[in-house]
Amino acid sequence: MKALIIVADTSYPGEYSLVKEALKKVGAEVVVGIVSKNLNINYDLDFTEEVKEDALRDYDVVAFIGGYWAYFAATGKKVPRRVNPMVNTDSLNKLLTHAINSGKKTILPLTMPAYAAKLGLLKGKKATVYPTTDLIRILRDNGAEFTDTSPTVDGSLITMSRLNQDDIVRVLSVAPAQ
Repeated sequence: MKALIIVADTSYPGEYSLVKEALKKVGAEVVVGIVSKNLNINYDLDFTEEVKEDALRDYDVVAFIGGYWAYFAATGKKVPRRVNPMVNTDSLNKLLTHAINSGKKTILPLTMPAYAAKLGLLKGKKATVYPTTDLIRILRDNGAEFTDTSPTVDGSLITMSRLNQDDIVRVLSVAPAQ
């Protein structure tokens, strides 16, 4: 299995590393792509300039790490100075749209489900999100069916309201990549 992690922001402690380690634990070959130039991580692919049409072709699983940035982007609240990853939202949106619409196993932890819902990508899908009133409202207002189960799996979409490596391992082990 080959997995791609798309990273917008690493400000939420453990989000990126936990997802990466869980993917490795299930035997995935993990590749890291960035959509923000000012991240302090090692990466293999730079999506800050452009995204090619076939960028996700070789991957069975795509995970999106949004950190605190995704919360502020989804809610429209003002981003504090300490959370300023300068995300190329065009690239992120293209990758996210393609991953979900193509049926790739797509992992959206914490606040990323709300961000995806705002793009209209979760209409009619069951999803969970980090449990705050505003994020749950964003899911519901944008046509997703909110669940309080983490992880929530709807077809190839995996949403998580909490970070738990065992949840990712269990879901990916039971539901092989398409």
